Amino acid sequence: MDSLAVGIILGLLGPVAGFFAYGTIYVTAIKSQYDLHWFVNDLFIGTPPLRARVLSLSLIADALIFFALDRFHLYKSMRGVIAAMLAYAVVVIIFLF
Repeated sequence: MDSLAVGIILGLLGPVAGFFAYGTIYVTAIKSQYDLHWFVNDLFIGTPPLRARVLSLSLIADALIFFALDRFHLYKSMRGVIAAMLAYAVVVIIFLF
């Protein structure tokens, strides 16, 4: 469990779960007339200026994973989560430009 590969996998999958969690909250609490399909296709994919912002918000899930791994002293996995966050940071910077 304490390996760099496990951390990278968790770090790459965490923001995906965070993205759908944020989308679910958005379409139920803020824009209740829309559904998750609208959030993914029209808002995220169809609106380029919002891509970096939504992706950045989904990275909060990686922070939760990072601190959970810290709680169990899985330091190599924590490094993998940081590496995955840096990979997402490159994607966010690409979306900004």
